[in-house]
Order: sequence, then C-alpha cells, then structure tokens
Amino acid sequence: MGQFVIDQAEGLRRLLGRDFVRILTLTSSGKGVGKTTTVFNLATALSGAGKNVMILDENPGKGNLTSLLGIRKSHDLLDVARCGMSFEEVMIPGPDGIAILQAAQGMQALAGLDELSQERLVACMSNIARPVDVVLVDTAAGSASHLLSLSLPAQEIVVVVSAEGDSITDAYALIKTMNRHYGKRHFRILVNKVRSDEEARAVFDSMSKVARRFLAISLDFMGQVPLDESLRQASRLKGSVIGAFPLSAASSSFRQIADSVVRWPCPQHTDMSLSEFLQHLLRSDRLSPASI
Repeated sequence: MGQFVIDQAEGLRRLLGRDFVRILTLTSSGKGVGKTTTVFNLATALSGAGKNVMILDENPGKGNLTSLLGIRKSHDLLDVARCGMSFEEVMIPGPDGIAILQAAQGMQALAGLDELSQERLVACMSNIARPVDVVLVDTAAGSASHLLSLSLPAQEIVVVVSAEGDSITDAYALIKTMNRHYGKRHFRILVNKVRSDEEARAVFDSMSKVARRFLAISLDFMGQVPLDESLRQASRLKGSVIGAFPLSAASSSFRQIADSVVRWPCPQHTDMSLSEFLQHLLRSDRLSPASI
C-alpha cells in the first residue's frame, strides 16, 4: 500500500511538472544569423508567459549576451567549481526577471575538473534557491560549442537559420554533423530575418526536403522572426524588442513562438532537474568538438 501511495505521488508530481526543467539548446552554423538576440528575446517572451527562465551563455567575449545588454560582470560557471562561489553569486540578474549564467570558461574547463570540483558544481546547482522552468542554452557558433554533445530527454535542439543561401547550407551541414557524431535525430528550425511567412516556409521546406532525402532525421518548423528594424533599435537600447516595441511585428513573432513552446508536450522523462542537467554536462563534455 505504501509503495502504491509513493507511485501515485510520483505520478502526480510528473503530471504537474514540478521540478521539470525544459532545456532548449539554440545553435547556429556561424555568426550573423541573430542567434543571441533570438535567445534573449525568446527568454523575454517566455518570462512574459509566466515562466522562470535561465540563459546559459557559452559565447565568449564580445559575442555574449552580457555584452549585448551592456552588463559588466566577469564571473563565470568556472568560478563555482574553482573559487567556491555560489550560483547566486555568479548568476547575473537580467531584464524581466531572466537569470543569466556565463559559461564560456566553465564549459571549456569541465573535462579537466577534478572530482571535488565536479561534486561542488552539482551540489551548488542542487541548492540553488531560484526556481527555473526553462533553460535556454546559447551555444558558441557551430562546432566550437562544447554543448552540442548533450543528449537529454528534456532537451530540444533549435537551429537558428536566416533566409540567406549560405546560412541554409551551413545550417544543414551543422545538422548533419550533430546527427553523425552525436546521434541527434530531431531538430526544430527557427527562421530569422525573413521578409514574409512564405519566405520562412520556403527555407524550412527546402531544408526538410534535403534532410528527409539524405538523413534519417525529422525537422519541425518552430516559427519565424521578421526582418524588423525594431530589433536593431531594441539592441541599441540594450533591451528586448518586446519591452521597447511591444506592438512590433518581431514582438508578435516572439510571443507566438513562446506560446508554442509553453504548449509543447512534456518529454517522456519530466523529472530533469538543474543538478541532473549539470551532471549531463559533466559527462557529455568528454565528447569534445575537437573529436569532430
């Protein structure tokens, strides 16, 4: 009887999604497609939809999110492992309640951490006070990323692509790499900087047709973001397009994408916690991009 009650409680916890963290890893084949801007504005839209959002930023230097937002803070995930800092100390409070965790140095060093440092990382993540519903991972571009080897039940791989020919070709090559080296078989495609819905669909249909023909993978259309001057202006203001220009076409697109993400069905395993996510990071970092 006691075991039955425990099983019921576990089933209810999964049904209600408690402690479940949805992980979206956004990647691109190179610079210029607007991936980091997309990550931030999607995070803002998800926050507006009532989700607690954390951004794990793998980008180094001037290409990272804190630089985009004009935030000066040097702490990194590595400071938790090697300097004994807490996640609260290294976490950067961003706009709209979004938490930002810089991880460029930490991701490069994970494979070389000793056992004590790894245990400290996991313990600190387990004790983090802030609840998190969604983790958006902003990877370093292309195969420079240390995060593409992740294989998590709760993880969604989102490839950000623009309508330019080179971007489409390069994005397909990246998908092919992730499929061959990491066994990824499902990807979501977000088409950025398009002039119309028809152009976005044409980009996706072209990629999907080639993927079906040459790879045993599936692609899902996640949505599109228009080529909107409001995005440029919001970036100059160091803020989100939703905050600065809530009635713009880009703002509407990000809200639609966020609403879609919120309605996605839960994966089969709905008990992925932040500490378990980090343990997967520690294990998967053994699969270095250098091996590609």
